[in-house]
Amino acid sequence: MSWNIDARVAVTIVEAVPDLGAATALLAESHLPDGIGPGERPCAVFRANELVAHPGDCACCAGGQGAAAASLAALFRERAMGGIWFSSVTALVRTPEGRAELEQALARDVLTAARFRRV
Repeated sequence: MSWNIDARVAVTIVEAVPDLGAATALLAESHLPDGIGPGERPCAVFRANELVAHPGDCACCAGGQGAAAASLAALFRERAMGGIWFSSVTALVRTPEGRAELEQALARDVLTAARFRRV
């Protein structure tokens, strides 16, 4: 019998405002939905096609990191530093560009793929 435990945080991509579970963080493209504030749950916003420079300008992201990957990193960092715990992320995308950037981050960004997995 073999075991396969994947401890990465599950990310579900949606296009409409969902009902969010108690331990679910929200990643939203462009703005948070009405009625959902960052005090209630972990939240982050990204804008498609916006590059975020890494402060250290390291070789892995010298050209800039996509905003979706940077926002997921901020959520993870907040959780690791004692913020509100979450076991999954719901990603609300509003444009095809936003979806593509998020999917690319989950598939190709080394740190994002190490912390998060698409479901």
